[in-house]
Amino acid sequence: MGSAERELLPRGMRYALGLRLVLVGTSSLWSLLFGSAPNQAITTAVVLGLNVWNLWYAYILARAARRYWWVAADVAILSGVVLTQFWTVTSDPRAGGTWVLIAMAITLITYPWLVSGLVLAVITVLLVGLHYAGTWLADPGGWLVSEAVVVWTVVEVVLSWALYRFVRRSARAADRVVEREESLRREAAVSAARRADEREYLAALHDTASATLLMVGAGVVQGRESWLAEQAARDLREVSGSQVEPTAETGLLELLRDVAAHTTLQISWSGTDVRLPAVDAVLFSRGVREALTNVVRHADTDRAEIHVLKDDNTVTVEISDHGKGFSPDQVPDHRYGVTRSLVERTKRAGGNAEIISSPGSGTTVRMTCPLRREEPSGDDARLIGTSFQRGLRWGVIVMSTAILLGLDLPRLLSSQDAYHAMWPQYVTWLGLLAVTVVVAVATWRDKPLGRSRWVLLAFVFALSILGAVSVKPEYLLGPAHWSEGDAGWQVVLLMMDSRVVVFASVLVAQYLMTFGVAVVAGQAALSVVGVVNATWAVLTYQLAIAMIAAVLRGLAVRSAKVARDEEQLRTAEAVARQLHEDRKQRYAGLAETTVPLLQGLASGELDPAEESVRRSCAVEAARMRRLFAEGSTVSDPLLHELRACIETAERLGVPVSFAERGTRPTLPAQIRRRLTEPTIAALATARGKARVTVTGTDETVTVSVLAACEPYTSTSDTDGVSISAMQSGDRWWIQATWQLT
Repeated sequence: MGSAERELLPRGMRYALGLRLVLVGTSSLWSLLFGSAPNQAITTAVVLGLNVWNLWYAYILARAARRYWWVAADVAILSGVVLTQFWTVTSDPRAGGTWVLIAMAITLITYPWLVSGLVLAVITVLLVGLHYAGTWLADPGGWLVSEAVVVWTVVEVVLSWALYRFVRRSARAADRVVEREESLRREAAVSAARRADEREYLAALHDTASATLLMVGAGVVQGRESWLAEQAARDLREVSGSQVEPTAETGLLELLRDVAAHTTLQISWSGTDVRLPAVDAVLFSRGVREALTNVVRHADTDRAEIHVLKDDNTVTVEISDHGKGFSPDQVPDHRYGVTRSLVERTKRAGGNAEIISSPGSGTTVRMTCPLRREEPSGDDARLIGTSFQRGLRWGVIVMSTAILLGLDLPRLLSSQDAYHAMWPQYVTWLGLLAVTVVVAVATWRDKPLGRSRWVLLAFVFALSILGAVSVKPEYLLGPAHWSEGDAGWQVVLLMMDSRVVVFASVLVAQYLMTFGVAVVAGQAALSVVGVVNATWAVLTYQLAIAMIAAVLRGLAVRSAKVARDEEQLRTAEAVARQLHEDRKQRYAGLAETTVPLLQGLASGELDPAEESVRRSCAVEAARMRRLFAEGSTVSDPLLHELRACIETAERLGVPVSFAERGTRPTLPAQIRRRLTEPTIAALATARGKARVTVTGTDETVTVSVLAACEPYTSTSDTDGVSISAMQSGDRWWIQATWQLT
């Protein structure tokens, strides 16, 4: 059961109980005060006792776990009320119905929210049968004993049950639609989270393990150093994929000071501490670490300034130096640190980053992040609300059609003597049916009526007047005047989307207009008490539709919120499971290469001064740069990854010339790795200049490298890639070729 249906059932039950409490109370108390009864004392006791029971029943049923026992007690009490009519009601053809009949009918039309359809049918047969028996006892052969009352009561119950089923079915339909939308959103959220997590993981590797291995490979570290061991240990924690708790909060300044403590720079601080979600704070700290690393590497200064600023909904961190500066627009796109470690990182946090610099004027890196992020509301409330209103409207359409065909048409045909002329009655009946059909078509096509509903409303008012003025005065407001209250159902259909005040005003205006005709005529078929009873029974039912529509509109918002909360929980669980698997796979990919190097550096087992250690670190740093490049969206991934490898070699002091010719198909990442692996190995051990060349056709791609490097062994065809190596003096020519098979 979805959120919309779960929210609908208890809300509908409480509303049904409240409706019954109000309608039965007003009808019975009105008759007690202004009507007559065979035994006034017993009538007073029954009326007061019934209303006290209704009050207790509404209170206890909203809290009871087992409702059927209370429903059974309610049926028993109501059975007693309908069987004792010889004490509580008086036979009066102008009464328009008794308060007992109204109490029974209102109770039965609220039962669909409490019991199943089969139980409802049994209760209806029982109470209607007992009511018929009670009227025989009260008025044998008189006006109270009317088969039409029995038929109409059953029709009311059937129509109420149909209305309930339409609304509940609409809730289920809304739940299905929301579930489909939720599934799509969850898949999108998982995919987005996976991409974001992978990018952040790569950014963290770039800032940690990659930088450490590149530093060792470049020979910056002359031997075993305690700070290097500590840094390698920290890098291992990053490689293992340990993550902060997304819902936790932490102080930003504390994290930034910890990052700055691991650099050789003298840092000047300004600003105050800000508490942020841990995920955002870590993103800031990693961005600051990359910015400070760039200051150490490129700015030619030993000082930097960090400013933490906060306004109403934004946190800004600025890292400034007064070094030599550079031209940001001249930084190649494949340089990972600026474009991805800084800019993309803050974008993932919902903020932005900018680098302000020029040669000789220093550099400022500014990162901003919002303190609060708007949650996407989606269209769940609109979807649920539309489905609710559609279900309710179909229920009223069926009800209106059934009344016109099953009740009003027989009354019209059997009461021809009650009219001045028949054609106005036929026009009125056909016009009201036409309005119902128009609304049904619009509902079927999911098209709102818009301004045309006011034209249709005016048409209904005109039909109501036409039907009233053609009724003879002595039959006004009686059974022959069928359009008096039943025209209100078309008003309900047209005004259902309106506010309750507007809805009620228009509906009451329709009734008052009809009563005005009777006042002008000076006669009516019913007494004042009869008019009140008859009108109240129908008008309150119609007003109840307005209240239900308003409740459903509010319920749609509530159901959407519940659905979204549940969706967020399920999405969070799905994201957590998927990210856990992704991180395990990423760690497994580095476990055989990067992890042993970092473990050796952290424990002191590996000596950075040894050539073999430097070479291994240089190769692994180049592989990681290739890994970073693989995550980019570019037109030629192979060239992009090769340039990243060449950049690493140039940082190690190896000049590289690069050339490419021909066209190449887009190859899978696994094949691109096979093609670039020989180039990585050669450039990591190259002495002096090196040259890298890429050539290709639609069926062949070749990557070759010429360098004075360590020997390389030819390999057989794997994944369609063959590798050959030839030596000329101290230089090696190594070629990796992919051939379409």
